[in-house]
Amino acid sequence: MVYTRPNVYDIAFRRTLHRLLLIQGVLVISAALIAYLMQGIEFSLALIFGGAASLAGTLVGAWRIRIATDEAAHSTTLGMAGFYKSALMRFVLVIALLALGMGVLKLPALAVLIGFIVAQTGIFFARPLRAH
Repeated sequence: MVYTRPNVYDIAFRRTLHRLLLIQGVLVISAALIAYLMQGIEFSLALIFGGAASLAGTLVGAWRIRIATDEAAHSTTLGMAGFYKSALMRFVLVIALLALGMGVLKLPALAVLIGFIVAQTGIFFARPLRAH
């Protein structure tokens, strides 16, 4: 068995992704606690659902960006197509989850959207990290 040293860029990517997910999760849980105190459990759970939709979008986007980056190393055309595909997949997933929450599950739409927006603001606080 041969040990290969992890790529510095892979380490930085994973650290940045983990930090982003942690920040988004903390923001959503904090907002849910405030919502629970002010509006009750149903509003709070709907807010968590909206935040989870955002986190799912972040995970799918990161997964597809990783694939697109690997494809770009072999062909710039395939890499660009992969980046567009990742944006489209993330968009479709988030819309489907929000429609599920507001349409099928009949969660309060305002709470779902607040949860989504709160989680999305986490992107502004998660600056890329460097590998050491």
